[in-house]
Amino acid sequence: MNDTVYLLGFLCAIAIGFWLGRRDKRKKIRKSKERLSKEYFIGLNYLLNEQTNEAIDTFIKALETNPDSQETFDTCIALGRLFCKRGEVDRAIRVHQSLLARPSLTKKQSLIVQLELSRDYYSAGLLDRAEGLLTQLVEVNAGFQTEALELLLAIYQQEKEWLLAIEIGEKLLKNNVVEFSCLIAHFYCELAEEQVVKSNITEARQHLKQALKYDKQCVRASIVLGKLEYNQGNLKESLKALQKIYNQDPDYISESIQLLEALRTEHSGSIQKSVNSYLQKCLKDYPSVAVVMSLAKEIEMKQGAKEAGKFIAEQLARRPSLRGLNQLIDIHIGIAEGKSKKNLGLLRELTRKLADGKPLYRCINCGFSGQELHWQCPSCQHWGEVKPIHGVEGQ
Repeated sequence: MNDTVYLLGFLCAIAIGFWLGRRDKRKKIRKSKERLSKEYFIGLNYLLNEQTNEAIDTFIKALETNPDSQETFDTCIALGRLFCKRGEVDRAIRVHQSLLARPSLTKKQSLIVQLELSRDYYSAGLLDRAEGLLTQLVEVNAGFQTEALELLLAIYQQEKEWLLAIEIGEKLLKNNVVEFSCLIAHFYCELAEEQVVKSNITEARQHLKQALKYDKQCVRASIVLGKLEYNQGNLKESLKALQKIYNQDPDYISESIQLLEALRTEHSGSIQKSVNSYLQKCLKDYPSVAVVMSLAKEIEMKQGAKEAGKFIAEQLARRPSLRGLNQLIDIHIGIAEGKSKKNLGLLRELTRKLADGKPLYRCINCGFSGQELHWQCPSCQHWGEVKPIHGVEGQ
């Protein structure tokens, strides 16, 4: 009996000790998590207040508290992004590489770190390393394929690997990312322009056909095709391509004026009539300074400078334009004499100074402006967003 009581007492002591030990351990874990959670949110608060240095210090402290928790993983990811955002890409790479080396990572966590590390490599200009990681992520296809493909696309654009960029773009289309059809069209235009330089006209036409297949509204393809057909002596095909701009995006009609004028002045007959008829249609529906100036040239050639000046003055009354005013002054200088001609010359010099340096194109996405048309914005890297400026100082 005494032995039984002793045994029971011994077992109870073990149970109580085990329970107390478990409770103490749970308390320590809970306190650790509470401390980590507190530091984590303090770090986030610093971030929201743009106190980056304080946020980094807090996150590093949190990492030392509990190195294997989900919160620590999230903190490492956030810390790496912080370093990358600050331009400290080497530190971001070290954070993500050390995280990737942990054996406790789940498969999903490992893939997340690989994606972050590929972003670090891309930011550092280590495109080969980034490409290698991203290719693996695409093959795994574990929920990160779209992000990996988009970053791969950025790499191939930077390297001007247009065929590879098209391949990635087509994969994104299969993932129902429809907006990439426009990008693919521009990639085909890039290939077409390369073939034009090499005088491979057949290949260039095929690329432009593909561009319009992916994006019927691709103005760039129509402009390039118009130039190509003109240089090949296919005047009707050239005009047909340029006239598509009217329905694709009339903001770019001004970009086709120079070629339309070449078609009109160098070739008489039906081509000339078709060009003038098209320009009149553009003037009615989508008026711009370029269209007005082109029609004024035709009027001056056929009816004289006074009629051309009258036409420009009428259009300026409806749509004031510095470029239009310059053209009107030029016409009057040509027919003026004596003091009037001198005064007009002074006025023309003043308007020239006002026009000099004014941007002709602006990106509707980021606001970048410049004197040249870029199909890919140098600032935000978006395609097809840089357009001719319209208004008093533009078209």
